Amino acid sequence: MNAVGMRKAALALAAMHPMDRRWMLERLPSSQRNLLSTLIGEARRLGHVDASLVKDLLQDQSQPEVVDVPPPDQLIQALDNLPVAWAARMLAAAAPDHVEIYLASCAHPRARMLRDELKQLPSAMPVALAKALSHRLADPTWPAQRGHAL
Repeated sequence: MNAVGMRKAALALAAMHPMDRRWMLERLPSSQRNLLSTLIGEARRLGHVDASLVKDLLQDQSQPEVVDVPPPDQLIQALDNLPVAWAARMLAAAAPDHVEIYLASCAHPRARMLRDELKQLPSAMPVALAKALSHRLADPTWPAQRGHAL
């Protein structure tokens, strides 16, 4: 789980009844349980954690709608036609769980440059950009020709 996910989980757990929280934590691997316990303690030290406010806070309205990712061969072909910076943004916005698949298909220098570029990107893409890139990637007619505009 990434850092944002851990913080969200900690907030949700902090808002639970102590017995429910303990039950949930007992079922996690010790590494996650220890980290979450620390984060829950931080949240609770700030004061009462209101469950209804946590629910509103955790509703993820900043993420773009889910867009079907094309099959790997089409994804690879589309990304190969993009400069590294745009391929990284496209992956981060529209296919974050396909990053390793794409990197495995790349020549080592391109994969290294993509990894470096991905590290520089913010953890959350601006909603409008992510949505636009997701829709572009899901468009079966793009890129119909090499050099086709984003």
